[in-house]
Amino acid sequence: MDELKPPAIDRLLKKIDSSPGFAGFGASVQIISRLSDDVDCDTRKVAAAILHDAALTARLLRVANSSRYARGRRNISTIDQVMAILGLSTVESVALSLTLLDSLPNMQQSRQLHAEVVAANFCGRLAYEITRLNGSRFSAQEAQVCGLMQNLGRIMSIYYLYDDIERGHALQIERNLAESEAVTQTLGVSFEEMGAAIARHWELPDVLQNSLAPDSGDAPIHVVTNALAWTHQCSSFCRRVTEILFRLPESREKIEIANVIEVFQRSLHLNEKDARVWIEKCLFETNALLAEVSFPYDVEQVRALLRKGSERALDIISSQDSLVKVGNLGSDLAPIEFIKQILRLIHAHYSFDHTLICLPMGLSGMVGIAGVGRNAGMVTAKFRSSGTKPDIFREIITRNVDTFISDVCAPEYAKLIPEWYHEVVGAQSFVLLPLMREGKLLGMIYGDYSEPHASAPSGLAEGNMLEWRNKLIHALQAGGKEIPGS
Repeated sequence: MDELKPPAIDRLLKKIDSSPGFAGFGASVQIISRLSDDVDCDTRKVAAAILHDAALTARLLRVANSSRYARGRRNISTIDQVMAILGLSTVESVALSLTLLDSLPNMQQSRQLHAEVVAANFCGRLAYEITRLNGSRFSAQEAQVCGLMQNLGRIMSIYYLYDDIERGHALQIERNLAESEAVTQTLGVSFEEMGAAIARHWELPDVLQNSLAPDSGDAPIHVVTNALAWTHQCSSFCRRVTEILFRLPESREKIEIANVIEVFQRSLHLNEKDARVWIEKCLFETNALLAEVSFPYDVEQVRALLRKGSERALDIISSQDSLVKVGNLGSDLAPIEFIKQILRLIHAHYSFDHTLICLPMGLSGMVGIAGVGRNAGMVTAKFRSSGTKPDIFREIITRNVDTFISDVCAPEYAKLIPEWYHEVVGAQSFVLLPLMREGKLLGMIYGDYSEPHASAPSGLAEGNMLEWRNKLIHALQAGGKEIPGS
């Protein structure tokens, strides 16, 4: 079946096989080395140090399950078993052979990997906590290992296929894709499929392979009867929680956490109050560990970094952005909230189907950052004109004048309407109004109609609309937002 492996998986496995690997927590390697020299070595401390680090854990599991050590059993799924099979001397030798992330010449790659091992640490910690409290008849350490390995494919791809990851990121920006879409288009497979392929290639135990299987979308089982089912359910829950906390916008966190708790409440015996307490406890403990080992980032910095890489256009406005900071307008509203209020007034006044505020990007591109109307969140997230191919929006931006397009299907416009516009927006008529201050373009108001309109809405540069445009200009200046070129 090897010939059926996607090329990216084949390349990744070959690179992994020819490399000693890497460690995400340099402090773990130091602790293992120091404790190994102690005649009264506390193996529990060694195991704890290993379990801080997903990359180190994965490497040791691979070695322990290899034909040299497993003797045909290949059923080593906990670090206690790893240490019993390999012995402390081999564990130390493997740890000392690994490359440390701080030594990577590419700082952006190093930052991403540092962030990913923190997310993995949280995921494993949460799996341990849930199993300890709600699944006491199962191995909490085995659950921790399964949780720790959930982003194995992502971590290994960032380390070994970073050129592909960078190409995917460029594609994500150019086409305004979600990270998962860009990864699949670039590599031909998802990170989850990468992780599952690694587990099969290493012939890891069934419990690990099962926990790393890509999400099938099936509803969770209601009654868990064995360890295989428990670790799969627990890992799936912890992976989803980690994705929410570390990759989704903060505004979606509360509702998404509630949803995922509801999905797994029967199989994992969860209630929302306790589950939220455990999640916060694990975040706190992860942050405490980072401080203890002088890790270069804390949890909040990691979450900001990973969110930035996972979002579409809306990610351009981060939690630290001046557009979302209260006080910049001299009121209790952040500029972005004030902008949304003005958009609602414009939307109602002209009965638009969608009303968006867009920011200039690069020399002649633009990107949506906020909107109201039908499916506004989805439309705003994908509303991006960029790249080198001419389109109607880039043509309008270069002129910086109020523009009304009565029918996007008209021959003079049809060839300039980008494909994404038809797929995402599907409007027939639209207006685009520049927001200028002292000759500089600060933003654009976009409003559309699902059906063709023969004439432009009235009063686009006078009366209420003039006042609203001036207020939007003021808000954008208060936010001080600029979009870098793509």
